[in-house]
Amino acid sequence: MTAEAQLRRPQTLGAAGVANAILAVMAIGTVVWLGLLLATMLRQPFEATDDLIWLAKLRSDSFLDLPLSPAWMVQSSFYRPVAEFLLKCLYALFGLNPTPYRYVQFAVFLLLMGLSLQVVRRLGLRVESVLLITVFAIGSPFISGSVVWISELPHVLVLVCFAAALLVVLSDRTVTAKLALCGLAYAIALLSKENGIVLIAFSIYFLRTAPFRAAIVFGGITLAYFAMRAVVLGPAMGTAGVDESVGYFFQMLSNEERRRLFSGYAVYKLYAYNVVAQLGALAFRITQWGIIFDRPHYQTIVETLSTALIVGGFVVFRNRPRPHSMVLVVVTVVAIGAPLLSYSYARDRHLALPAFAYAFLLAVAVNELASLLRSRTQATALIACVWIAWSLQAGLMLRQINWSSADVIERLYRANETPLNPNLPPDVWATARAHALSLAPPSRQ
Repeated sequence: MTAEAQLRRPQTLGAAGVANAILAVMAIGTVVWLGLLLATMLRQPFEATDDLIWLAKLRSDSFLDLPLSPAWMVQSSFYRPVAEFLLKCLYALFGLNPTPYRYVQFAVFLLLMGLSLQVVRRLGLRVESVLLITVFAIGSPFISGSVVWISELPHVLVLVCFAAALLVVLSDRTVTAKLALCGLAYAIALLSKENGIVLIAFSIYFLRTAPFRAAIVFGGITLAYFAMRAVVLGPAMGTAGVDESVGYFFQMLSNEERRRLFSGYAVYKLYAYNVVAQLGALAFRITQWGIIFDRPHYQTIVETLSTALIVGGFVVFRNRPRPHSMVLVVVTVVAIGAPLLSYSYARDRHLALPAFAYAFLLAVAVNELASLLRSRTQATALIACVWIAWSLQAGLMLRQINWSSADVIERLYRANETPLNPNLPPDVWATARAHALSLAPPSRQ
């Protein structure tokens, strides 16, 4: 060994030690954020309307009723038998005690992060990328709300199907096996939540290897799904969201105002606005529920910087093509295409799937930019900087969720001894109210 090599070796070992130390801090910090997420979830009562209406319906439904029953309430425009089956199982086990539900929701979130870790490895990304994806999921207002609400569990099921399908197409299985498993994931997603239809984007992956079979599989599943919707829902199969209040520029429009301002063909202007507002929320966080922020927020800063990183990273990617480029095309289509389903009305929770796809794009982009740096320490430090930015957002998001739950307990549960919704059985409200008030601070109990 030359003298120069002997001098470089301690420097290399020292740099590796710094990189490992940064990675250890990120790992410990992520575990802390996961613990705080669980603690926050355990302090959540049932959502005072959506959660309780759905659980009350499932109480009277049998398991055999679910395949031919509208979801959420007896008369609705939703068909989600897989989500209903899971919630029915949870209700049969736990009744109206919200605490066990939270542990199940947290376990599903950990499953999602475990699948994300495997996807990160298959994509050849640095392992710390999954830590970034985890804090992103906690900090994203589009994902964390779905993780916390029991009635939004269908969104999380679609995310699990998306991650599982990504892992399948990145695996070493045969094309036939990949197509079969992706078709299964697509079907489960469709039967969990309507936006699962976006996973038809995985058919793009098979355009080169099995285009005809992919058309049969994905087309057949889609046609069968809409046939079942027609049988179960009848004329209501396409009416979701028509009676919702909507955000429009700087205000929230009531259903009556919306009908007055956007009657006839003018409604297409509102549809276009909703889609643009959702894309703006995803990329720059300039809107919330369709309403434009009147002042800058930290969310706006971190989302805008993340989008800039994605653009920069994919410029590098384009100049240096990598394996799995077709998979990234699928992820991009999901991220951009899913907000189109919000044409009727813009809601943050509608962006859970595109936000999760966005998280993978961010991880890939940051890794591409990190590959330009000369040392592992610099690369790890870059990813750590993005991780810190999203960790701050995670803290702000958890604080907001805690404030919201305290507000729900005081403003809705404590202030109302009778159900807010006349369709809700009084005993369901009484049980949920008792649990909610038990979650209040001791000084308020």
